[in-house]
Parts: sequence; C-alpha cells; structure tokens
Amino acid sequence: MLRHILATSILLAGHAHASGNPPAPVVGAAGSTCGYVTDQRATIPKSQDIFPVEITRIDGRSTPLDARSRHSVQPGERVLTVTDHIDPHRLPGAAVSQIAKMKRLELQRAYKPFTVKVEPGVSYAIGARLLRDRLDAQSIRDNAYWEPVVWEERAEPCP
Repeated sequence: MLRHILATSILLAGHAHASGNPPAPVVGAAGSTCGYVTDQRATIPKSQDIFPVEITRIDGRSTPLDARSRHSVQPGERVLTVTDHIDPHRLPGAAVSQIAKMKRLELQRAYKPFTVKVEPGVSYAIGARLLRDRLDAQSIRDNAYWEPVVWEERAEPCP
C-alpha cells in the first residue's frame, strides 16, 4: 500500500493526465498568488474511466462541509485526501458489493492521499481513474482499484 501511495505521489509530481496526452501548456495569470484544486467539473471524462472524487482534506486540514467544490490554495506541493465516487453502473455487480463492503469496513483506509504541485493562477481538476485490471477481490480489499489523477488544468486567476 505504501509503495502505491509513494508511486502516486511521484507520478503526480509530473502531473498525471487522464488521456495519456499532456494538455497544452497552461500559463497562469500574471501576478496570481494562489491556485485552485477542484473535485467537480461539468465535463468529467467518464469515457476515459475518470470519475468524480471528493476532496476531504488539504494539507491535513478538513475542507469546508458546504457545497464548495473549488478550493483556493497557496502555490507549491499540496497533499489532498480524496475518496472516489465511481459510478457503480460502470462496474461489474460483484465489484460493486465488494467495494461497498470495503468502504464500510475500512472507513479511513478508503481515502487516498494525493500530492499535487500547484502553480499560481492554475486550477487543477482532480478525479478518480478506475483501474479495470484491478477489480479482483484482493485489489478491492487493498483499495487499489482506482487512483487519483489530475485530469485537467486551466488558467484561473485569483481575485
């Protein structure tokens, strides 16, 4: 498990992209002193097995309980804690029940830490990539059937 977390953190330092093709370079707004992380975008690429997440902590601090889905953060490395919201209709029936059982039994272990290098004036959309080759019982018990990813970056200046 620790190896997977470290691999995820290392992967993110280079900004993982859902499509396998890096997006066009993003130029942050001149003079911006913050960046954003978001767990909601209207056009999440489910066809690429990317699904919504919920960001529950940023750098160890709980996120607000209101309906806010975009969080302003200082530039630099930020550690997010996320949980997946993978559409159960996209999973085999046996996997759905095993995932529900794992989340019920494991509680906090169902969440994953995720490191994102935030640049000033850039918004990062965070999602959960379903790993279809990891839908076996052991991978589900280990919460290894998905990984957090940055699936979109866009310029967004601070107010």
